[in-house]
Amino acid sequence: MSHSIRSFTIASLAVAVAFATAAPAQARTKTVSGTWTLTVEQHFGLKLVLEQKNKTVTGTLSWPHGYPIKLVGTFNNDTLTFAGDSQGEKENFSVHIDSKGSLKADGTMTGTIKALFIDYNDAHEITHRHDQDIPWTAERGEHGIVNFSR
Repeated sequence: MSHSIRSFTIASLAVAVAFATAAPAQARTKTVSGTWTLTVEQHFGLKLVLEQKNKTVTGTLSWPHGYPIKLVGTFNNDTLTFAGDSQGEKENFSVHIDSKGSLKADGTMTGTIKALFIDYNDAHEITHRHDQDIPWTAERGEHGIVNFSR
């Protein structure tokens, strides 16, 4: 085999190996599916369970004043967005949340929840509205999650 053919064959093999090893890395899709501990304002952990199908995300977020909040959102380009409404056991309050966060290189997430809290009187009339921006961090698994009695 001549030197130029052998060089071409070795170069071709090197390119083929490079493409073969790069393809699986590019094919890997990041996902936020799983159980997370979402810590709000560095005070306590809430259980965040997410399921991702393509870019669509659904899930639940535990919270202290009722049943877990059902969430819908998206995960695209390392950005997670989700929204949901409370289903409080009592009819005297509700909360709507919108959140945007990002997946960090270390596998954790950070973001902010924009929450609208509404209080009602016995006639179910709004008595008070309160907006709040709540910073959060999240890590995979359950780490010090606060469980609330129902």
